[in-house]
Amino acid sequence: MPIYKIAELNILINPLSSHMQKRLEPYIQDCNCPDFEIKLTRENVLRCLAQTKELQDEYAAEGTLILNEICKRVLEQYDGFFFHSSALMLNGEAYLFTASSGTGKSTHTGLWRTLFKDRVVMINDDKPIVRKIDGVFYACGTPWMGKSNIGSNIKAPVRAVYVLQRGDNNSAVKVKPGDVFKQLLQATVVPKSRENMEKLLTLYDELFTSADLFLLNCNTDTDAARVAYEAVMKDNHEDKR
Repeated sequence: MPIYKIAELNILINPLSSHMQKRLEPYIQDCNCPDFEIKLTRENVLRCLAQTKELQDEYAAEGTLILNEICKRVLEQYDGFFFHSSALMLNGEAYLFTASSGTGKSTHTGLWRTLFKDRVVMINDDKPIVRKIDGVFYACGTPWMGKSNIGSNIKAPVRAVYVLQRGDNNSAVKVKPGDVFKQLLQATVVPKSRENMEKLLTLYDELFTSADLFLLNCNTDTDAARVAYEAVMKDNHEDKR
């Protein structure tokens, strides 16, 4: 079975469908030492498809099973978690925007690409993984990039996380995790075991000690991207005073 490098981990996966092989292909790694293995059967896929109404076909079910297993293993053993968001890199740092589906995460990161042009590189437009590596939290690309299918097999240290809300006016207010705790939990896969839940909460606490967290009210004008970015720069300036 081929080995794929996802979230800086070498993972042995047996893709069942040609569509999944194509999706994973950019992440293939010339390596003989996997960190862990994910092995599916068609029976697993069919069971998942039957049990999950949102899934349209076997390909979607296969992707869901692989991603869920990666996220579970990453949380249990590799100091990381899935974070439903649109993640971009600007000047070598990652900015993540989370919101409920349909709010406009992709629309907003598109404004950053319009404003900052080729200075912006998309990490993942829907399903990045955040990992703590050598004490630093990184946003990492994954093969699952949402409807837009925009992303890269890269990682960047997390500079800021935004909880996005639609509004007529643009504003970015720095908040504490407790202020937006519901939204932060909705952005990840909530573990079933108490042990893994404690790991997740510890990682959240550590992440938002090192990275800024903002509540972003925004419209669809490019000024929204400017306001979001300048909030980080202002906060950084004030921290240095």
